[in-house]
Amino acid sequence: KQGVAVAHGGDRTVKAFQCTAQRVLTEGGRLRWVNYLEGEHDTKRELSSDDLGVGSLAGEVQFFQMPDFSAIDANKFGDYDLVICAQPGALGARDPLGLLRNVHTLVKPGGLLVMGTQYEWAAPSVKGASSGEEVLGTALRRWFEPAGDSTDLAFARAETARKADCGLQHITFWQRRAEPAPEAEPLLARAERAAKQASACAVCDEDAMVSQYLDFHYGPSSAYPAACARRCVDVAKAGGVPLGRALEVGGGPGRAAVELSRAFGHVDSGDYSATFVDLGRRLLKDGELRWRSLVDRTAGSTVERSVQAADLGAGSVTFSRMDAQALPEELTGYDLICGFNLIDRLAEPKAFLSGAKARLNPGGLLVVSSPYTWLEEFTPKDNWLGGFKYGDNDGPTSYLGLKDFLLSQGFVEAAPAEDLWFRIDELG
Repeated sequence: KQGVAVAHGGDRTVKAFQCTAQRVLTEGGRLRWVNYLEGEHDTKRELSSDDLGVGSLAGEVQFFQMPDFSAIDANKFGDYDLVICAQPGALGARDPLGLLRNVHTLVKPGGLLVMGTQYEWAAPSVKGASSGEEVLGTALRRWFEPAGDSTDLAFARAETARKADCGLQHITFWQRRAEPAPEAEPLLARAERAAKQASACAVCDEDAMVSQYLDFHYGPSSAYPAACARRCVDVAKAGGVPLGRALEVGGGPGRAAVELSRAFGHVDSGDYSATFVDLGRRLLKDGELRWRSLVDRTAGSTVERSVQAADLGAGSVTFSRMDAQALPEELTGYDLICGFNLIDRLAEPKAFLSGAKARLNPGGLLVVSSPYTWLEEFTPKDNWLGGFKYGDNDGPTSYLGLKDFLLSQGFVEAAPAEDLWFRIDELG
């Protein structure tokens, strides 16, 4: 569309591009696909060559399978004026340092290379590198020099109507040298040798998971747990529900429970994970939590974060391990029971919902929030509250299925449903 005579596209699998090549890049071409809303519910999408404004580009655009981006056949592919490696995840797909070492073989002298990354791929620091951008620059500077200001581009890949993978790709621009710069090779060679010797990043997988949830609950971008607690308190006050005792199930490290304890006389918080329960207890016992968050996996950079119970204004709250589908009998007499981001990860969500009624005081409040991302690995399809199909027909949406079930259990809807944004950052 911009006047390039020939454009080649490469991906590790044929499936990534064959529909585009075979269907939309033809005269009158049309590409059709399905977007999932929730569970098995979907919506049909389509895009025509006219929508793209490309007409017929069958001769100008070709796609090729390239199983390993770090070992592209330079005899078959090369002498390009422009090479772009900027799709999310492309640089880190297999061997990032190998790709960076060899990409000059694809670009003609004076040509332009465009790289995009979130620095989510692991590689040991190249001598003195404090950021992934430095690692990238050191790896490329033997054959390339910066060709413009870098920029960030936001992206989002929808999994369902309520869940997406989103982030910022850091885009950098490089011009190919005619000859390699001296003394850059030893630096990259050392980095590659170190990469073969080290497979662990600065934060191990288990610690990374814990730090992600601590950031989700107490980090600088945390919003969802506290917002859920505020809405519970607001609806309880509007409905005249006493602010006596509250129970949060599936509470993780406990931010929502702590927020609820500022308004309720006492809050019991439980989670199936002993690790999360221990974190909540440590916050109350020690008065603070400290953790390290990975902010740049490429350079292995972390930041230390902390939260103080006094700053949160924690009231009376206890943390214990519990199974949402088999709660201890003594957990009764509550004015509020809540479960946030919970029910679509339970094997039997109805067991939790139906059991809540007997544990609530008359007039008590049940609050549930969920993105409704039903998966059979967690919940058998027969137990989904909605989002399923029967034959060619759609069952109810998860919200309507949830509502119908709770009405059948003797609940009434206390306030209109609403959406709350939540995010879990993989890199802090």
